[in-house]
Amino acid sequence: MADTEVLTGDAATVKRWATKLWQEMPHEIYWGKMMGEDDKSCIQVKRDLEGVAGDQLTYTLQRKLSGAGVTGDNVLEGNEEQMVWYSDQVTLDQVRNAVRLKGRLSERRTAFNQRMSAKDTLKFWLAEFIDDDIFTQFDSSPTSVIFGGSATSTATIDSTSTLTLAKIDAAVAKARKASPKIWPVRVENRDYYVHVMHTDVEYDIRQSTAWQNYQQNAGPRQYGDNQLFVGGMGVYAGVVLHSHEKVPVATNYGSAADQPGASNMFLGRQAGLFAWGRRPEWWEKEFDYGARVGFAIGAIWDFKKAVFNAADNAYIAIRTYRTNN
Repeated sequence: MADTEVLTGDAATVKRWATKLWQEMPHEIYWGKMMGEDDKSCIQVKRDLEGVAGDQLTYTLQRKLSGAGVTGDNVLEGNEEQMVWYSDQVTLDQVRNAVRLKGRLSERRTAFNQRMSAKDTLKFWLAEFIDDDIFTQFDSSPTSVIFGGSATSTATIDSTSTLTLAKIDAAVAKARKASPKIWPVRVENRDYYVHVMHTDVEYDIRQSTAWQNYQQNAGPRQYGDNQLFVGGMGVYAGVVLHSHEKVPVATNYGSAADQPGASNMFLGRQAGLFAWGRRPEWWEKEFDYGARVGFAIGAIWDFKKAVFNAADNAYIAIRTYRTNN
């Protein structure tokens, strides 16, 4: 007995929904609102490897000149300043997942459309997979860290080490003084930093008198339709505030390693780089003479926190206590 199989790459394989999937996917990815192909976004998107051979992309940061130059009639020739570049790489990988329905009879037993459910489930899975990876990569071995309260390490964090507006001010000051400077994101001709805190930390800051007073006194604010502000808590001191449950948390902060904490994220321009090798694709495949159907989704991509000369380019971790609700 020989089975006749329609393979994923066969011409007969149905590849519907591919266009719709690509249109919907950026809106499902939480970090999508912070991505852009220009160099003024938190996460710069590169498409250099789409449709071409290769699985690694090298990107370069040019440091600004720091010399004093020459004045008056002093000789410039022979006193030129050397330009400095630092490079980093992203390496593509492929991620796929699939589901398979039992058969036509099983599909009739539910009031909902199992095929539509399968497609939506896979779409959300890929979006969450990408988000999880970005959260993980950002928090990996940060080279610049601010601690809540008077703490100087995770071991000295206690219940007083919550996030405050003063700590956000400190992060802004640290970003402006950093070398190289952490440049803010440019949105509609205005500059903003971005701070993503854990939802427990959001709860803590909302209980503070400083936050409550700020909300009362800040007055009406209009930020336009830019996606960067969608779902945000507001803007404080030029920082767009967001909260998300996927921000990395810990349960081993404090001197006894028993305190709940969070590694909140402060970002500027080009904090990370996202490279597409092949955009999300969709496949449908029939089995058992068309009685069963399977659905698959996949993409080739990579995300990397931008690190130049062993230092995070535009990222500060703000590690604080969190009320574990």
